[in-house]
Amino acid sequence: MEEPLVSIVIPVFNRAHTLRRAVDSVRAQDAGCWELILVDDGSTDQGCDLVAAYGDPRIRVLRHSTNRGAAAARNSGVQASRGRYLAFLDSDDEWLPGKLSSQIAALERAGAPDALCTGFVLHRERTGQSSERWPQADGSWFETILDGCYVSPGSTLMVNRERFLTVGPLDETLPRLEDWDWLLRYTERFSFDCAPVLGAVVHVGTPARSAAVAVATERLETLHADRILRIAGPAGLRRFRASLAIEQAVAAAHEQLYSGAAAHFARAFGLSPRRTARFLARITSRAF
Repeated sequence: MEEPLVSIVIPVFNRAHTLRRAVDSVRAQDAGCWELILVDDGSTDQGCDLVAAYGDPRIRVLRHSTNRGAAAARNSGVQASRGRYLAFLDSDDEWLPGKLSSQIAALERAGAPDALCTGFVLHRERTGQSSERWPQADGSWFETILDGCYVSPGSTLMVNRERFLTVGPLDETLPRLEDWDWLLRYTERFSFDCAPVLGAVVHVGTPARSAAVAVATERLETLHADRILRIAGPAGLRRFRASLAIEQAVAAAHEQLYSGAAAHFARAFGLSPRRTARFLARITSRAF
């Protein structure tokens, strides 16, 4: 079989009801030089077995005997990959037509960055509302990502495989926000951008539990505070810590822990009024 140009990794845990949509969106791409690696992360619903019916030799299934988390599943897919580029797709999301060919073309231009995300459509399952997201840099991309992982790399990222390996794997100790951690490590060292194309539909369903978010945000601060202080200074560190507090506030609000959410928002505002005001403006607008 011809060596693929792009290795696509989909982590799967009990997503039989959405996996076919994700796989179909890959198979519908107008670029055919890919392999698709599904990593069944200890599922009990046999969702990956449905994919065998395609009979597509470009699709492989790897299996974890127990559930190890999305970071571990993506890392297993990367380890098994053969392409020059890596692309990621969550099992409940879908790619839009032309996404793959647009990113390939952009990454192969002279002077292109080593990693590229795209715009995306954010679809909220609970309300049925959709909105377009067009991530743009506010300063450097490293500084921009201090505000959070708003580029949805789990379904929009394509990156030079060698660069991914140089930065290192996703942190499997993080129960959430492992993509944010990885992008902070990546953008510290290598070039990044977001292409001005709509590449994916990101379906937002059940929010993260506040306990998992608390663990993840505490670890992110431990991992990155010194680096951020060195690169972005005290203001950058306050901006990052405000973003961590906002993550906790949102998780608490979704669980109707309103006093906790208010305390986290107050902390965020005290750390970075500008960062917090921008977030609140976004959630009260149609764009959110």
